[in-house]
Amino acid sequence: MENFFNNFLRTNYFKFYLIFIFLFSVLFLSQKFLYPTDWTTSEWLINYQGGFVRRGLVGEILLNIHNLSDVTLRYLVFYFEILILLIFLFLIFKFFQNVYLNQFLIFLFFCPIFLIYPLAENEVLVRKEYLLLSIYILYLKLLLKNSYSFFLIILILLPIMNLIWDGMIFYIFFFIFSFFCKKNLKKREIIYFIFSFSPYLISLFFVIISKSDPVGFEKMCISLNENCFGAMFALDKTLLWNIEYVTSRFKLEYLFTYLVIIILCFTPIMLHSYFDDFKIRIGSYYFKKILLKLNLLLIFSVFLFMLIGYDWGRWINIGYSFSILNLFFLIKNSNIDLYNNKISLYFDKFSINNSKIFYFLFFCYTFTWNMKVIMTDDIGSIPYYRIIAKSIKIISSYI
Repeated sequence: MENFFNNFLRTNYFKFYLIFIFLFSVLFLSQKFLYPTDWTTSEWLINYQGGFVRRGLVGEILLNIHNLSDVTLRYLVFYFEILILLIFLFLIFKFFQNVYLNQFLIFLFFCPIFLIYPLAENEVLVRKEYLLLSIYILYLKLLLKNSYSFFLIILILLPIMNLIWDGMIFYIFFFIFSFFCKKNLKKREIIYFIFSFSPYLISLFFVIISKSDPVGFEKMCISLNENCFGAMFALDKTLLWNIEYVTSRFKLEYLFTYLVIIILCFTPIMLHSYFDDFKIRIGSYYFKKILLKLNLLLIFSVFLFMLIGYDWGRWINIGYSFSILNLFFLIKNSNIDLYNNKISLYFDKFSINNSKIFYFLFFCYTFTWNMKVIMTDDIGSIPYYRIIAKSIKIISSYI
């Protein structure tokens, strides 16, 4: 059992795991995209037919493809979601393959708020963060190869991504942090890196000042040949409106539930960060405990998102995904050494001395619970069972 989990990412079982995620995701998407008020579909359909608005780039592209091909818009969304899912899972496979999982990483990788989470909670399945995470993985791979092509990610893909989903501003610091972890970093590269953010900042300016008006909104709805729905109605909402919407529905019991989840999932990462002596050197300055500071900033960004958006589970899932990708990047880039970290060593020692208890805890941690999406929801249970049961129900409806 121990050897199986340690070498999981080096075996065909990892491929089967990702294929499992892909096939069940497509099955669930096939039930979502035609639903009249599906929020995910509404996000992908936002377009520029009524003027420039935030998050409208993909919808504008899909609408033009629709006009050229006569393929139904909702089916284009479905095909596009499958494409994004394929790209994301392929990059996940290429990034994690051949990595050795010690006992500490086993818990982090199989955490139910990571890869398996969108299957348990279909509302976050192939949302726009899939594109952002795919861009980040590609960026990390280019940094690991010491290829200067990573500048193209900053110059081109980040501004484009900003026109697709402006929520990426809460995670841009991961791109900055990863850059300063680069091997043999030169002053010239730092200067180029700073200036490479100019297109992103320009796109951010236009996104911030953009706002939908009633006439433009009506034109956008007409272009879809159906009534506007879901995320489209959020285009003209201000930041203060979003905050008021969340706070008016807020209860302490909701915060307590999600605080438990944050503590449960992020405590191992925070403890590892605390005991890690990784530091970044910029010129003659050394920044100590930098990994701990990064993860504290991440937790802060999660709470900021929770203040302005009520789908709390989604924000925690995105933050956790960035944190795990960053941690594995640091391992692959030899910035940190797990074998000299007290928390990692404790996990290894505990698993050797108490193997049955360790894998019992792992089973409970991985298979018995899952996080819901909306702040008003309680904690779910037995995600893998519910995924399979739901799949059987959908397949039986097609027979």
